[in-house]
Amino acid sequence: MSAGSVPLVIQGEELALHPRRAALWPRRKTVIVADTHFGKSSFFGHHGIPVPAGSDDEDRKALSQLVAESSAERLIILGDFLHAPVAADSLEAQELDAWSQSLSAVHILVIAGNHDRGAPRLWTSIEWQEKELLEPPFRFTHEASDRRGLDSVFTVSGHIHPVMKLGSTRKPGLRVPAFWQRPGGLVLPSFGAFTGGFAIRPTHGEHLFAVGPTAVRQMS
Repeated sequence: MSAGSVPLVIQGEELALHPRRAALWPRRKTVIVADTHFGKSSFFGHHGIPVPAGSDDEDRKALSQLVAESSAERLIILGDFLHAPVAADSLEAQELDAWSQSLSAVHILVIAGNHDRGAPRLWTSIEWQEKELLEPPFRFTHEASDRRGLDSVFTVSGHIHPVMKLGSTRKPGLRVPAFWQRPGGLVLPSFGAFTGGFAIRPTHGEHLFAVGPTAVRQMS
């Protein structure tokens, strides 16, 4: 298991919660991330909203490095691969094509999310799954449905961008990305650096795993 990761055993299968906001499935040599939102910085910039420069490129490099370090043969992205549709001749499309081609030895599978609706399927090196992917004991999807916890399949999803607040609940504090484990499911933090987050307050039977720079730590 990677240094700083936390193991999560589901029906005999191990997922490693990695500090790069990813879940690793070692037996299947698979890296799982959610909500990359590629193109968001460009989209905001086109609308006159100041954004950090280079965030997409940094996220792509981080994802490539994670895949290489884990010797993964498959990359699953749980939706919102794009922030908004991109034109086939745009710089964003060209950069994503170059990135996906650089991972030609890796099977890249994107489960379409709500931000991916209407986006053209431009890249031959990326497989698109329009609905959930079922690989027992896991169901991979963008947004968990009401079936979560009602059957023996454990749902791994994104969409929510969970974060948790460190320090006093009555004062402003540091917010960090978090893995949110609920009965029958796990919600991954957003992989994209330039994304917001939804603060989670766990209830009975739920657990939060805070993501630090080099380690994941269970907090509840």
